[in-house]
Amino acid sequence: MFKRALSILLIGLGLVLSQSGFANEFQEGVHYQTLAKPVVTSDPEKIEVVELFWYGCPHCDSLDPALKVWVNRLPADVSFVRIPVVFGRSWEMHARMFWVAKNIGLLETIHEPLFNAIHREGQRLQRVDDVVAFFERFGADPAIVKRELGSFATESALRLADARTRGYGIRGVPAFVVDGRHVTGIAQAGGENQLFDLLDELIKNSRK
Repeated sequence: MFKRALSILLIGLGLVLSQSGFANEFQEGVHYQTLAKPVVTSDPEKIEVVELFWYGCPHCDSLDPALKVWVNRLPADVSFVRIPVVFGRSWEMHARMFWVAKNIGLLETIHEPLFNAIHREGQRLQRVDDVVAFFERFGADPAIVKRELGSFATESALRLADARTRGYGIRGVPAFVVDGRHVTGIAQAGGENQLFDLLDELIKNSRK
């Protein structure tokens, strides 16, 4: 716990130092792509930043502490949205867990522990019984979890997420979309610090 807290503190300091330097020269087509057909955002009154991820992705896991620091300092006119992507059979259960947690009000509670369970505790979390046991650790009712895993709300969320993912045209995670138009990722941006600088720049440009 102490090591993760120290990591978050150092990441926050790194973000501040990065922003204090000269702005990077980001180029469309190099550091990010602009969609020919923008995808409708969840709230037209705000600039939406979407993270597309998978709990089983090691890059998503390692990025999450820095992302949390960045999200916590976003201005009021920006909304941050997570969308779990399903690019393979093993990805689906983790996406279902995300939507169940959101539906029962436990998403912020289980988000980091779910990464930890997969990447540090060696849990696969593919079987229903294992998933239910995971949720029970955080006070969830097993019957409700089982019901929500296959509920209409969860199925609808999976379909909507799949439609948006296809609209963004991404092929890997983690990926980020700003204002339904600009798509980028860690490698494309040039690294973690550059990623957050780029996202800040795209947010700024979306206000114009």
